[in-house]
Formats: sequence, C-alpha cells, structure tokens
Amino acid sequence: MPNIEKYYNNTEFTTPKANVKYFIEKIQPPPGKAIELGCGAGNETVYLIKNNWKVLAIDREDVEQRIAKRLNANEREKFKFKKENFENIKLEKTNAIIANDSLPFCQKTKFQELWNKIKENILEGGYFVGNFFGINDSWKPLRTEMVFLTKEQVINLFTDFEIIKLKEIEKDAVTGLGKMKHWHIFEITAKKK
Repeated sequence: MPNIEKYYNNTEFTTPKANVKYFIEKIQPPPGKAIELGCGAGNETVYLIKNNWKVLAIDREDVEQRIAKRLNANEREKFKFKKENFENIKLEKTNAIIANDSLPFCQKTKFQELWNKIKENILEGGYFVGNFFGINDSWKPLRTEMVFLTKEQVINLFTDFEIIKLKEIEKDAVTGLGKMKHWHIFEITAKKK
C-alpha cells in the first residue's frame, strides 16, 4: 500500500493526458457522461468535470476523497466513484470511456471480456479515449500477467469505431513511482459507429 500512496501523491497534480485534452479541446464533443477506468489520482476525471462532463470514476483503490477534495460543491454533483477491479467490473451506457495507463493492468485472461464490456457500453457516436502498452515496453518480459499489444492488435480492437487519432510513442521516462523504464504506448481516440 505505501507504493500506491506514493504513486498517487506523485501523480495527483500532473496535467491531464494529451489525448484527453485533445478530446475536449479539438474534438469538442458536447458534454455528456463519461466513465474513467483506473482513474488513479483523478486528473482526467477532474479535468472532464471542470469541462461540464458527468464522470463515474472507477479504480481498484478507494480514491474518492482524494478526487472529491479537488472539486467544488457544484462539481461534486457531477462526480461518482466506484471501487472495483477490472475483472469484476460492471459498466453503464455512457458517451465516453477514458482509460489511460490502466487497461494493460487487467489480467490477460480477462482482457477480452473487459474489452467487450467497454464496446457494449459506449453509446453510438460515443468515444473511447485511452492507451495500450506495446510489445516493446520494458515491463513486457517482467509482467507476464499484463496486456501488451501490437499496433495491429490495437487497431483490431476498434472494428466498430472510426479511429480519429492513433499515436505510437516509444520513450525512456520515469514511472509514477520515479523509476526509469522504456515505454511503448499506443494512444487512441476513436468514435463508435
């Protein structure tokens, strides 16, 4: 548990992910309901709420108060939190699902089931904004239970979507715990057909 608290403390006030900012600032969808999967310290949740979205934030750790303290009374009306892990998750119909640095941590054997739930619960014309870890990520040989995908596998997940933006990133950078690693990430923004 100390590691997870350190992670949240280290990441609590980082800027929202570029793909979420792109979604709000460039695509400019009308505000609706969003679900953030693996919300962590809540940066994207807070950003969406401050842009008039209603957000259900889901995480396996209880981070509700950590997020709520960053919202005023009116903003808290747009915030709901559920403590759930991906393997048992229950989702509801929504206009957008946000999932950054979270889906790779789903147990590999349960990933397809989780992905099916995500696809089923994004409304027609709704969006997926998130990322996946690629096969060149330095965690791949160390964390065999996690999900690492090729570019082709990522694209194949989105057969029912129009891919608006797909960006492949490889870089050496620190983790939320301050350790250096090689990142291989596919950032994707897609609209459900």
